[in-house]
Amino acid sequence: MKVQNFKYYMPVKIFFGEGRLEELGTLTKGLGEKALLVTGRKSMRKLGITDKVMKLLQESFVKVVLYDEVTPNPTVEVVNEGAKIAVKEGCDVIIGLGGGSALDSAKGIAVVASHGGSAWDYIGEGKVTEKTLPIVAIPTTAGTGSETTLVSVLTNKKNLRKDAISSPYIFPRVAIVDPNLMKSMPSELTADTGFDALAHAVEAYLSINANPFSDILAMKSISLINDSLVEATKNGEDLEARGNMALASSLAGMAIAQAGVVAGHGFGMSIGGILDTPHGRTVGILLPSVISYNLPEVSERISQLASCFNLPATGDSMNDAWKVIEAIKKMMKEMNFPTRLRDIGVGRKDIPKIVEDCMDRPDIANNPKKIDYKEAQKFLESIV
Repeated sequence: MKVQNFKYYMPVKIFFGEGRLEELGTLTKGLGEKALLVTGRKSMRKLGITDKVMKLLQESFVKVVLYDEVTPNPTVEVVNEGAKIAVKEGCDVIIGLGGGSALDSAKGIAVVASHGGSAWDYIGEGKVTEKTLPIVAIPTTAGTGSETTLVSVLTNKKNLRKDAISSPYIFPRVAIVDPNLMKSMPSELTADTGFDALAHAVEAYLSINANPFSDILAMKSISLINDSLVEATKNGEDLEARGNMALASSLAGMAIAQAGVVAGHGFGMSIGGILDTPHGRTVGILLPSVISYNLPEVSERISQLASCFNLPATGDSMNDAWKVIEAIKKMMKEMNFPTRLRDIGVGRKDIPKIVEDCMDRPDIANNPKKIDYKEAQKFLESIV
């Protein structure tokens, strides 16, 4: 077998485990003297986590400015406003606290505060430099894996486009992954974020840019999700399940940082930008169909995921690959997870616009089985 050429880069220092949040002050002090704390408007404060984080920083003599205006599917405006505050207050380190929206906003703010302009100026690759302010990521959901990725996903409300800043300079310097922060996640959010992590892992595995390292990360993530997502959804206080999902999310983030994602996220980004749908729910609905679409090209690879779902291998790659798809569908059924795009407000009338928006995305190009405009339209129509 020919040896594959690839590169692997993961500069994030990860502090994982129960109680690791207590180390925040010390870890942040090594990066800056004044932090902008970026988080959402309600849940973190309601749970007392915002106040705890601010206290931990102040006890380590790190000054802190609170910016709690992050919304789901964060917008360019949210990031630009946060950057203005960071510059005005002289903040030299940015902390993201919350789900993927808060972490992605923190990354965008770190770029704009140090480079100027608007967040949308930096969409794509090669536009961000080492001037970027250091970032600390504290995820409180297990899904996006933003604490281990080099992207910041933002929405432009003016053109209804969802896209990403992509740069190695926005990898967080530090990620604190504490499962205790995830116990309060509601069941529905646990399911949505969990399927985002599963989609990341599976799509990284399917990507034409997959490599041996990303495969190892992806397969371990899938195995953890198979063992723990249903339980975490049913019993949020189960710290073992929460810990496994937290680890799975970070591993899946590491996998997509190396291999990227495929058509599921290409379609999902366009659907989210146009219709403002929940990201994890969107890509989760798409996932079984994305796998089955790619079966003709990579059935052997997909069949190798059977072990991740505790399925015996039969030696028939097509049969084993279909069993993988059925295992995911079974998980969805156990969790009452939606299975049709119409369940999140996508209608047939929306498909032409979604297809037009998604065809230039790198996620579509990463797909093993190539997709043209007609195939994309047919694919989406089959799931509505």
